[in-house]
Amino acid sequence: MKALLQKAAKRGQSLVEYGLVLALIAIVAILVVKAVGTQTTSTFDNVQSQMSSAGVASTSPTAASS
Repeated sequence: MKALLQKAAKRGQSLVEYGLVLALIAIVAILVVKAVGTQTTSTFDNVQSQMSSAGVASTSPTAASS
């Protein structure tokens, strides 16, 4: 009986460890996507302002209709 309880405790410990690793990976992924998104937005804004000052793009982009 004691061995069965120890085995269940180890199984629960492994599950908690996997959950913590998964949470850490999710947090890192969210931060990376946020950073890349910010850089991408600033790059597109820079390109748009340069094109506008050159007279190439005089209209704002519109959302695609579904």
